[in-house]
Amino acid sequence: NIKTEETDLNSKIAGNVEQVLVKEGQSVKKGDTLIVISSESIEAKKKQAEAAEAAAQAQYDKALNGARSQEVAQAKAAYDLAEKTYQRIKGLYDQGAVPANTYDQAYAQYTSAKETYDMAVQGARSEDKAAAEAVVAQAKAAEAEVQSYLDDTVIKAPMDGTVTALNVNEGELVSTGMALATLTSNEKPYVEINVKETDLGLVHKGGQVDMTIAAYPGETFKGIIVNVNQKPDFATKRATNNNGDFDVLSYGVRIELEQIDKDIYPGMTVMVNLGRPDGK
Repeated sequence: NIKTEETDLNSKIAGNVEQVLVKEGQSVKKGDTLIVISSESIEAKKKQAEAAEAAAQAQYDKALNGARSQEVAQAKAAYDLAEKTYQRIKGLYDQGAVPANTYDQAYAQYTSAKETYDMAVQGARSEDKAAAEAVVAQAKAAEAEVQSYLDDTVIKAPMDGTVTALNVNEGELVSTGMALATLTSNEKPYVEINVKETDLGLVHKGGQVDMTIAAYPGETFKGIIVNVNQKPDFATKRATNNNGDFDVLSYGVRIELEQIDKDIYPGMTVMVNLGRPDGK
């Protein structure tokens, strides 16, 4: 029987079918969009992921570039004022004009203002920069994950072929793993036959054979032998004792049909002539 490569297209995402863009029997090209599943919830998650990435990037940029000039200027003014105040209080303290707690308070304000100013000038520490960069990477990974889910809502043809089965309608609720459609390849159709080991001398990879198709009586088609199964594990024993012969092995042989100008469908019956001298 004639065979073709078939692929079942499944859903990775549960949801309602938003669009069905093909019909059964329609020919499609690799990459064509066949079915679209509703993705409103995933779109919302993507916007959240994008916002999180933008916020993480802003924090990273701030850590990398340091404070703005206005912030540095503000920190410098606060530091200058705290230093002048401290020097004035220190002079009074040395003269015994102010108590120790007043001096301590002025000194604490001075050191705090100095640290703030130094941080504004020097920027974030390397550890802070690395931490901010890690947050950005995490946010990008989360966005990429959401995008992969979004991509899965669009079912595309993995190859050129024909839609031979369509199992859903618009508005229908589908679950994860559900078969949405079946795509049959437009590549060369083929047949697989079992050849007795006593006839393997007639089979050569790349050899040409004559074939007849039951649907087109009186016409002969050409086929090319593309593979002969060499592993005995896959060979099937074939009993022929009822013919007075010994038991032999049969090997799988794959033959591709060449230059077919007729309508060919999977399952059609084919007769293969290996070219035995006795015509059998």
